[in-house]
Amino acid sequence: MTGPYLLTGASGWFGRTALHAYEQAHGPEALRREVIPFASRERWVDFGSPQGPVLARPLAAITEVPDPAGLLHLAFLTRDKPAELGLERYIASNRAITATVAQVLGAWPQLPVVTTSSGDAAVLDGQPLDLDGNPYASLKQEEEALLERAAASRMAVVFRVFAASGQFMTRPGKFALGDFLLQAMAGEPIRIRARHPVTRSYVSAETMLALSWQLLQQPQGAGSLQRFDACTDTLTLQELAQLVAAETGAAVISPEIPPGAAHDNYQGDLSRFRSLLRERQLQPPTMAEQIRLTLRGLRERPREQG
Repeated sequence: MTGPYLLTGASGWFGRTALHAYEQAHGPEALRREVIPFASRERWVDFGSPQGPVLARPLAAITEVPDPAGLLHLAFLTRDKPAELGLERYIASNRAITATVAQVLGAWPQLPVVTTSSGDAAVLDGQPLDLDGNPYASLKQEEEALLERAAASRMAVVFRVFAASGQFMTRPGKFALGDFLLQAMAGEPIRIRARHPVTRSYVSAETMLALSWQLLQQPQGAGSLQRFDACTDTLTLQELAQLVAAETGAAVISPEIPPGAAHDNYQGDLSRFRSLLRERQLQPPTMAEQIRLTLRGLRERPREQG
């Protein structure tokens, strides 16, 4: 290693998970010495470290770091933000993030990079972008295209996330797993609201970010963009609810699904990601273990359950 590792999106769910994963693997001193975190503005980022929070720099300062060793790029405005920001501002903000990353990649042609994208992006594979109808997936596709162009002389890895678990889950009520856990924590039965079949593929955020650091420290496969569906388990909402019930003791109330109801099927290919984990000697947690860790995180951070 020459210089430090760069981490964007440090204050978000995956960013805090990445900080925690590096500290768990290498210790608090190494994290603070070897990783420079960035966020949209300067801010302290608390990730439960006994050494306290770390200070994230504003993203614009990332281009000033000399001779970085690797880039873990996790900054992006999520799919729900257009309603809050307006479409034009949402597009401009995400494109500004991508442009800043492009500057870093342009300055350091061999810098290895790992980033997260979304299963949503797969919908537009081989299709024209649809910034009005699907801005999130379209902007992720734009960023993936940038990485593909920049991959000739570096390792460039994209993890497309479908659904995730993890200790640092934010806004849990917006996700099926978080919603089920919040209901159980409130002493209520777990109510499945969808009146149609729903299937999701899950990844442990902790496992994905531990793998990301390993790849940056020991890069492989320079010359082309490597895309992986980041998932290790696929299950229906009913199966997920039963696993949450087994951990919490809550009852499950499931609606009757009418015959012929459309299947909301959002799943990825488990095999390549699991194979990569095996190559790196990482054992993914079971779905029950993922639920347990997510539950523990929510219990430790009640202020974030809204």
